[in-house]
Amino acid sequence: MGFRDGAGRRGGLAAAVTGVVALAAVTAGAVFAFGSSPGGSDAAVLPKATTTATSTASTADSSDSASASPSAAPTASAAAGTAPTGAVSNGVHSGDLRYFLIPPPGGADVYGDPAGSADTAADVAAAAADQDKAARALSTYGFRAAATRTYLTADGVTEVTVELVRLRGSDQAAAYYAASGYQATTLPLQGGYPARGYDLSSGSAESANTLLATSYQGDVHITISVTGGRAPSRALLQHLLDAQHQRLRTGH
Repeated sequence: MGFRDGAGRRGGLAAAVTGVVALAAVTAGAVFAFGSSPGGSDAAVLPKATTTATSTASTADSSDSASASPSAAPTASAAAGTAPTGAVSNGVHSGDLRYFLIPPPGGADVYGDPAGSADTAADVAAAAADQDKAARALSTYGFRAAATRTYLTADGVTEVTVELVRLRGSDQAAAYYAASGYQATTLPLQGGYPARGYDLSSGSAESANTLLATSYQGDVHITISVTGGRAPSRALLQHLLDAQHQRLRTGH
């Protein structure tokens, strides 16, 4: 995750957050128990977003092998300056996955493209401790698309990152979720859907802390992080996860 240089309300948090993000990347990346003996971990995948957006579900189904390739590039629908569009039916999401990112609150300072970022599966693997194993995991679960957006709240206190990863189908999304986890203190979450919460505390008085949640809805895996201060808001994390589930379920 990168931070733009700047002054004012963003500067203090950005300086504090940079250290905790680096710490989380090293010690609390998602660990996949994939293709190994029971209890073994296969790859530590950092929470970096990727996407190979497709225009329709039928297009995605007809190009499964190409879309799952770690080197697949973002399509024209993910081009900068275009308004993302998408649709959902029975848990199958089509179109530009950025469309399904929950919108930032009023006054938020969005990092990068306001519509969200688009990367390839190779970008996801590049952020992993073992790139080959991460690429194999993405291929196995049928990587189709991903999207992420990071913003700083209007009060300059909290940074929020939302990442969506679309996989081959709902079964693959469930398997991806079940096979992954974070080596961190767990947090209780509610909502009536599968979800896990983690406290990625840095243990340093000079650094901001991060709370993180993972879940899935239909064929999309969800990762949301809330960073800021010594005690990030658990209520905010739950609220964001609820809102993201609703948007993936209904399209709004």
